[in-house]
Amino acid sequence: MASRGEYHTDGRETLNAPGLKWAFAIVALAMLSPLQLLAQEADITGRVTDLETGGPVSGAAVEVLGRQSGPVIADESGAFQVTVPAGTYSLLVTRIGYETARIDGVSVEAGGTETVTVELRSRALALNPLVVTASRREEKELDAPASVSTLTGEQISRMIARTPADHIKTLPGVDLASTGLTQSYVVVRGFNNVSSGRLLSIVDNRYARIPALRINAINMIPTTDMDIERIELARGPGAALYGPNAAEGVMHIITSSPIDKPGTTVSMAGGERSVYQLLFRSATAVSERFGLKLSGQYLRGNDWEYVDPWEEAAREASPGHPRIGVRDPVNERYFADLRTDFRFSDDGEFILSGGVNNSLSSINLTSIGSAQTHDWQYRYGQARLLKGRLFAQFFLNQTHSGDNSYLLRSGELIVDRSRTMAAQLQHGFDWGSRQRFTYGFDWQRTEPRSEGTIYGRHEDDDLLVETGAYLHSETRLGDRFDLVTALRADHHNRLTDINLSPRAALVFRPGEGHNLRLTYNQAYATPSTSALFLDIPTGMIPIAPGVGYTLRAHGVPSGGITFADRCQGGFMGHCMRSPFLPGQLPANAALFWDSLIEQFAPAALRPLLLEPGARPTDPALGTVFRRLNTDALGPAGGEVFPLDSGPVELPELVPTVFNTIEAGYKGLIRNRVRLAVDVYFANVENFVGALKVESPNVFLDPASTGAFLASRLGPLVQAGHVTPEQIAELAAGLAGVPVGAVTPDQFDAPDLLLASRNFGSASYWGADFSTQFIVSDRVSLTAAYSFQSKECFDFDEDGDCPGSDDLSLNAPSHKGSVGFAFTDRARGFVLDGRWRFTDGFDMRSGVFAGAVDAYHVLDLTTGYQLPFQPNARLELTVYNLLNNVHREFVGAPELGRLALLRVRYDF
Repeated sequence: MASRGEYHTDGRETLNAPGLKWAFAIVALAMLSPLQLLAQEADITGRVTDLETGGPVSGAAVEVLGRQSGPVIADESGAFQVTVPAGTYSLLVTRIGYETARIDGVSVEAGGTETVTVELRSRALALNPLVVTASRREEKELDAPASVSTLTGEQISRMIARTPADHIKTLPGVDLASTGLTQSYVVVRGFNNVSSGRLLSIVDNRYARIPALRINAINMIPTTDMDIERIELARGPGAALYGPNAAEGVMHIITSSPIDKPGTTVSMAGGERSVYQLLFRSATAVSERFGLKLSGQYLRGNDWEYVDPWEEAAREASPGHPRIGVRDPVNERYFADLRTDFRFSDDGEFILSGGVNNSLSSINLTSIGSAQTHDWQYRYGQARLLKGRLFAQFFLNQTHSGDNSYLLRSGELIVDRSRTMAAQLQHGFDWGSRQRFTYGFDWQRTEPRSEGTIYGRHEDDDLLVETGAYLHSETRLGDRFDLVTALRADHHNRLTDINLSPRAALVFRPGEGHNLRLTYNQAYATPSTSALFLDIPTGMIPIAPGVGYTLRAHGVPSGGITFADRCQGGFMGHCMRSPFLPGQLPANAALFWDSLIEQFAPAALRPLLLEPGARPTDPALGTVFRRLNTDALGPAGGEVFPLDSGPVELPELVPTVFNTIEAGYKGLIRNRVRLAVDVYFANVENFVGALKVESPNVFLDPASTGAFLASRLGPLVQAGHVTPEQIAELAAGLAGVPVGAVTPDQFDAPDLLLASRNFGSASYWGADFSTQFIVSDRVSLTAAYSFQSKECFDFDEDGDCPGSDDLSLNAPSHKGSVGFAFTDRARGFVLDGRWRFTDGFDMRSGVFAGAVDAYHVLDLTTGYQLPFQPNARLELTVYNLLNNVHREFVGAPELGRLALLRVRYDF
C-alpha cells in the first residue's frame, strides 16, 4: 500500500508531491468552474425608443426567442439588459399601443456585451405616417392638404412583385390595367390610356417616365422592392408644385439610403409561366457620413398571348413579311442601380445615382397598335443636393430602343434615342410662427430622336423646352385652421400662352387626429411629343390586289393641319390623291371608272361597261365623301360612315385644363381605425382625344351608280343574262371602294391621316372611400371603394358613346378592394390577401376600342422566416388565386393565375 505521506519531527503529517498536485488540481477546478461558466455568458443591452419622437418607451417587453426564461421589461429610460449564453439571437419587443418589432442576427461573444437600439412605431404613426409628396416637405399624412395614401417598405417587402405597379393596385382611386407579366398602365381617377402619362411618376424626385413618349412604363423603372422605403400616392391635380403634367396626381417612389439601411439581400423566385426572378441589393455604410449601394434584378417568363385581327389581316396582305404580326411571347429584362450618399453636415447631403433597365423582349401597347421591343434600354443619371430647406437636382433620362424593335401591325422598325434633361431648385423660409413659404424653379429639355422612324418629317424640328416657377404658401390662421395656397407659371416653347396653375386649400382640424379640407386646383396637361410631332405609318388598308391606303399617325404641330380646298360644291378642287392614279387630282370619283370596272366588275360585263362611248361622265356619276372607321377594320377592310361636309381643319393643339374642387375628411379613431373620404367635382377642357381618321375618302355615289348601271345593262336584264339583284350588288360594290383620299396640305401621298384634336368641355364627379383597421398586433384590415359619375362623354350627341368623336374615361364607374394582413413576428409568419373588383367599361385609346368586361381578382401572399436560419425566408405569392381569366384592356391578352415561390436571404 502506498504511503499517504511522511511525518515531520514536530508531529505534522505532510502530503507527498503527487498527492499535493491532485489536491491543488481539484481545488482549482472547483474554484474555476463557476468562473468558466460565467465567461461563456454574455449580455445584450439596449434602449427602446419611439420611432417618431425618439423618446424612451418604458415598459416594453424584450424577449429573446428560443430562450426559456421570460421577457425582461425596459425601465423608465427605455433601457434593458438580458444575460444569455454566447451565440446569435432574435429579439421580440412588444408594447401596448406599438407595433411588435423583431430584430434578428444579434450576435454576442462569451463575456462580451452587444448593444442594440430598438425603434418602435406607434399605431398612430402606422396609420398617420410622414409624407413629402403633397407639399414637397415632410408632414404627417393627416395634415397634408391633399388625398394621400402611403405604402411602407415593410408592406412592400411582403409581396413578390414584378414591378412597383403590383403594390398600388388596391389603393383608392387607382385605375391600373395589367397587359402582361410586367406591363401595365396606371392613372388616378380615370382617363387611362395606352400612352398614359397624366399621373406623374417620380423616383426620388426624378421623373420616371420614358423620355419624349411621356409614358408611365413602370416596368422600366430600375428599382427593386428591397430599395423602396415607401410609396406615396397623392390623388388629384398636383401641377401647382410639380408642373403641367401632374394633372391627375403624383406617385412618388422613395428609396432608402445605404447609410440608414446597410446590408446585403439576395432573393430567387420562380413559378408558373416559367417565370424566374433574381434580385439583389448590397449597401455599405463606409462611415456615418458615406454610403454606397448596388442593386439589380433579372426577370424572365412566358407572357400571356394575344391574337390581333389587324395583324392577321396585315400578314395575309403581306405574306412572308419578317416582322408583321411576329410576336415573341418571352418577357425578359434586367436592370442595375447604383447610388452613393455623402452627408457633409447634420442637415446636408449630396447623392449621386444612376441606373439602366434593359427590356430584352416585351410586347407593349401603343396608341398605334402593339409593338415588339428587343433590347430596349432606359438609362438615367441623377445628382441631388440637400441642405436645410434647400433642394437642388439635375437628372438625365435616356432611352435606346435597340436595333430590332418594331410595330406589329405594319412591321415598321422603330428607333428611339430620345433624352430628357431637367434641373430643379427649391427653397423655403418661415416668416414668423404662422407663415411658411416654399418656392422653386424647374427646367426641362426633351430631345426626341427617332432617326425618322417615329417623328418622320418633324425629326429635325421637335425640340421641347419647358420652364416653370412656383410659390407655395402655408398660413396658420388659428389653432385649428390652415390656409394653403400656391401659384405656378409654366412656359412651353411650342405653345403660345403662359400656363397658370393656382391652388387653394382650407384645412380644419376639429380635434387631434382629424382633418377636414376644401381644395381647389387648376392643372394643365400639355400636348405630348407624340400628339405634336408623330409621323409614322401604322398599317395598310388593302383595297384591291396591290392597291391600298397607308394609315399614317400624325401629330398636330404649331399651325395645325390644313386643307387648302375643302372640295365642296362642284368638287373641282385638286385636293385628292389616289393609289389608283398618281399626282394631285380633282375629287371626282368618275375619273376612276375604268380602274374600278377592271378590278371589281365581272369579266363578262367589262367590255360593255368600258366601251369608248359608254363611259360615264361627272354629271352621270355623283361623288360623295365618307370616312373610314378604323375600329371595324379587319380582313374585309373598313366600315365607312358619311360626313355632312368636307374635311375640317385641325387647329394646333392647346393644353388640357383640369379644374377640380374637392372636399375630404381624414381621421383616426382610438389609434386603431383610419377613415378617409374624398368627394370631388372636375371639369376638363380641351381634352386631347384618341387618334381617329381625319382624311375623308372619295366614293362613287351609290344612287347614281346604280341608276347608270341599270340603264347601261338594261338589255342584258331583259335578255335574262343579268338580274336586277346582281346589278344592285355590283353598284354597292363599286360605290364601296374608296377611290381617293382628300389629303391635307402637309401630305404628298395618298395616306389616311390619323390624328388627335382637342375636345370641348366635360364635367363629372366622383368619390374615394378607404379605411384601415388595426384589429390587434397581428391582424389588420383594409377596404377601399371609388366611384365616378361618367364613363363616356357624348360630344357629338348621337347617343352612341364612345364613338369616334367622343371622350372615354377608359376606366370603370365602380371599383374597390378588401384586404387583410396577419403577422406573427415570434414565429416569423405573415399572410396577406387582397381582393379587388372592377366594373365593366367601354374604352377608346389610340387605335384600340371596345368593351372591357367586369372582373374580380384575389391575390394571396405568405411568408415564413426559417427558425434555424432567421436570415432566410420562404415566400409565396399567388396572383389571381381563383384563376379568373379576364382582360383588363382592349388589345391586351387575357390574364390567368400566376404563382411565384421565392427564397430570400439577408446577410
